[in-house]
Amino acid sequence: MTGSVTFFLRGGVRVEITGTDNERFFNIAANRNLMIRDISGIGDPKDCGRNAGAFFWTTPEDFKKMKPVAKKAGVRLKIRGRYGLPFFLYRNRHRELLAAGVLAFFLILYVMSFYIWDISFEGNRRFTDEMLLHYMESLPVTCGMRKGKISCEALESGIRSRFPEITWVSAEIKGTRLTVRVKENEALSAPIVKETSPCDLAAAKAGTVVRIVMRSGIALVKEGDQVAEGDLLVDGTIPIYDDSETLVNSHEIRADADIYASTVHVIRKTLPLTETVRARTGKVRYGILVEGFGHVLSWQLPFPQAEFAETVTKRYQLKLFRNFYLPVFVGISEAYEYVPYERTYTEADAANACESYLREYEEKLSEKGVQILGNNGKIEQSESGWQITGTLTAVEDIAKEVPPPEKHEENEKVNECN
Repeated sequence: MTGSVTFFLRGGVRVEITGTDNERFFNIAANRNLMIRDISGIGDPKDCGRNAGAFFWTTPEDFKKMKPVAKKAGVRLKIRGRYGLPFFLYRNRHRELLAAGVLAFFLILYVMSFYIWDISFEGNRRFTDEMLLHYMESLPVTCGMRKGKISCEALESGIRSRFPEITWVSAEIKGTRLTVRVKENEALSAPIVKETSPCDLAAAKAGTVVRIVMRSGIALVKEGDQVAEGDLLVDGTIPIYDDSETLVNSHEIRADADIYASTVHVIRKTLPLTETVRARTGKVRYGILVEGFGHVLSWQLPFPQAEFAETVTKRYQLKLFRNFYLPVFVGISEAYEYVPYERTYTEADAANACESYLREYEEKLSEKGVQILGNNGKIEQSESGWQITGTLTAVEDIAKEVPPPEKHEENEKVNECN
């Protein structure tokens, strides 16, 4: 690759050699370190060549040095082609507009090299690119900003202070690209502060108690009890009695327990009687778009008599090198013709939808640690559509923390009696 570029910059000539001793010419040229490349013969390839002509490539400087060698070997050299930048410039030396256009092109590239046209992030998982970009816009650090106005040290410090979960930040500018590499703390960002305020435990939903794991407090229910939503399960108020078993005081603590109950979850969904389906006809039309500096130019090949079409566009940012991005986007759009029609939902479709809803709900409950015991689905047709009713039986912890009731007056009366 490097040799081809050098050959293009220096220029090359394609030479035809004819004579009676071509092989001797090539040997002498090789001994004098004259460049000869891409030799190709004329006529029968099996003819090695004392009487056959051949073509080869060399540089203009070495071609001038080959004239004494050709005379000594008794061959003739003729230039049959010219290649490279020097010959291109010579042929177009009178085209001022072309020269001005090339100069303007490189001048524009030079000016754009002073700006940032792409911002990328690496290593971020918890924080999305959009979240980090939104914060950087408030600094501000955005695409189209001069590189000289961006302080990588200030950007790194700002990200670390704004996002404490990010423990390491590295901002680097290469070409027209700003790359921000981050490392997030895999552990919790801050230690969990354990609550110590008094509380009771109540039922978050109705169910049948199947298991109790007590840690602190007084259990008010036992296994097999039916509880309703809001019923008190564990009392966080501990009574204090004297030797004669007389209540003398009470102490409020933070109740802590796991109350597992068999519960029922009900899912209700309505499925319309019909749905609109887009049936593609197989006809596709392609288009292109060019976007740059806030302007968009697009062209789409239209359908002759299409009424409905959906378009999918893919955009790509242009770049000259790995880190030299340009503020220009190109896109390829594909328009698919379709014909809409109404499809009636059948009982089988409603049954599949019911099964899908139940499965999705089960997955959500399983992610929360809920044990699923069974499910049941029922579908009914009405004038408005298919009514889907699903029930799931599960075992889950129904205890939720609630503040203890006000008992100050009661405590005061007990103290007065004492």
